[in-house]
Amino acid sequence: MALSRIRSVAAVAVAVLALGAGLTACSENDDTQNSAADTGASAGFPVTIDHLFGSTTIKAKPERVVTLGGGDMEASIALGVVPVAGADWFGNPQMRGWVKTALGDRPAPKLIQASEPKYEEIAALKPDLIVYINTVNDKKQFDTLNAIAPTIAAPAGTKNVYGVPWQDQVREIAKATGTATAGEQVVKETETLVSDTAKANPDFAGKVITAGVYSADSLNAWLPSDPRMRLLTSLGFKSNPQIDAMDNGDFYVKISPELTPRLDADLIFMAALDGSGKLDPAVVNDKVWNALPAVKAGRVAYWGGAPVINTATPSGEFSSAMSIGGPLGIKYALPKLVPMLKDALAGKG
Repeated sequence: MALSRIRSVAAVAVAVLALGAGLTACSENDDTQNSAADTGASAGFPVTIDHLFGSTTIKAKPERVVTLGGGDMEASIALGVVPVAGADWFGNPQMRGWVKTALGDRPAPKLIQASEPKYEEIAALKPDLIVYINTVNDKKQFDTLNAIAPTIAAPAGTKNVYGVPWQDQVREIAKATGTATAGEQVVKETETLVSDTAKANPDFAGKVITAGVYSADSLNAWLPSDPRMRLLTSLGFKSNPQIDAMDNGDFYVKISPELTPRLDADLIFMAALDGSGKLDPAVVNDKVWNALPAVKAGRVAYWGGAPVINTATPSGEFSSAMSIGGPLGIKYALPKLVPMLKDALAGKG
């Protein structure tokens, strides 16, 4: 989910600040008129959330949440908190089937732009909490959003802003929305699901895995801080030490042709399918890639790259769940992921 650097927001900041101030005034008036009714709903508030940019105090239980980070919307839904709007991270606005299932008959959030927030649109939604956790965490963006409504960012000390552990993401949102008990339950259930899956597949334990994305434009391998790699290692796999040694502080590293041999491992898990579900021609024609012992032995699992994620297909559902992760994504992806990994280990890739 690497994104281009976000452009300056100064041009819109003044207008948004003014709009945010107006919304705040309206909110204060509403709070005064409805203080008695809100007392029960706001039990446990105010709460203060520490994050990369300091801290944010939330005075009352949020009722209109807007989520902007990758997986922030899905984590909120897992907690029973349905946002009024959430960011679409793949440029093809659609509510994923596995998210719809979790929503049930509750109204779906409005899908809004992820990479460059449209501040006027967000302000018009009248949010009382903006969740800005698993995203670029740009200070100018944060300040503009925080002028609209209390905004929470990636946890303090976060190094990889696109790789916030889903447990931290869930717990921060849970604290901010007054659903801490539900948050701990969601974390426990999801961690148990993963650990039970690992125990049921002892052949995964200790096997070295390389994972990443291969397309005509680039070949990228994930580092241990990538959420998808974290899921794979939590199933018992070990990350490839030759890739780990290239750690650049990001969640992936670009592999140049001369470094391709470093990708060899007991198993390779590579997003390399195009929109039609076929193997990317760049992979088919790469002689160095196809000479890798793991590839020659069939110990490779191919799955959907970005073009597949952007399709309303079973492959697109799996690929989006793997990429977004979190409690809902993991629950959906695991039953499909495990057979892929087992087949690849058996040389059926």
